[in-house]
Amino acid sequence: MRTLTLLLLLWPLASAAAQWTTRPLSEVAVYPEFRALATVVARDEARLAAEVGARIVAMPVREGEQVRRGEELVRLDDASYRLEVQRARAQLNLVDNRIQLARAQLDQARSLSGRGFISADGLRIRETELGVLVAERDAARAALASAELALARCVIRAPYDGVVRERSAAVGDLAVVGTPLVVLAASADAEIRARVPAAQIESLQTAEGLSLVAGGTTHAVRLRRISPLLDAAGQAREVILDSARPLPPGLGASCAGAVRRRSCHPPTCSSATVRSVPGSSVKA
Repeated sequence: MRTLTLLLLLWPLASAAAQWTTRPLSEVAVYPEFRALATVVARDEARLAAEVGARIVAMPVREGEQVRRGEELVRLDDASYRLEVQRARAQLNLVDNRIQLARAQLDQARSLSGRGFISADGLRIRETELGVLVAERDAARAALASAELALARCVIRAPYDGVVRERSAAVGDLAVVGTPLVVLAASADAEIRARVPAAQIESLQTAEGLSLVAGGTTHAVRLRRISPLLDAAGQAREVILDSARPLPPGLGASCAGAVRRRSCHPPTCSSATVRSVPGSSVKA
């Protein structure tokens, strides 16, 4: 009789124990999530300006077009610069001819000096004249190189592969030295930048599974660097992230990741288990 009574008392406990389950803490624990607004920006964005003054005769690219490195973006009227190159080249040829004449005269003066028909001072004059002409030739070569450089600057080319973001001039405008004409954004290696409050930097550094959510699409990202500079107004630091997939500059998105402890110590280690009973809730 006692045995039957004992079995009847233990029956509810056995039924409840059959409904218990054991799972690792890592599977049921809810970790806080790091989240911040981010923007995809071009790694390089150049405001290409004219280095010489001239009228614009061609702008073969439009806004939004992709260009390759070295492709022509702007062409300026180079008529006057071509004339300068021709003038500098003619001046150099003139000095070369004068040097040939001076060398012939110097050789003759040396021959006459050996026979006593010309004084030592006269010989030094000829040598000095040749030295002056050699210096003039160096100056003429520099002037020619400068004229050729100015002529080459009449064509503005893309310094890298990119997309034309903005055109600040049109064909027929007079380009002034230093005035931006085209804004070119690099199309490769775009960076993801986010401004994170200083109080959340540690959470970002310990976050796992960082991802970028934009337009319903999720992209895996990794932390590249954190700027040491702190914005005095917002008390935030700039964070730069990388994505394995190319992303278009200007894309606005949200960066998120689960914040976990880097180390685990007893008794809250991942080896602990949580027992749950249906209909009840357990908070770890």
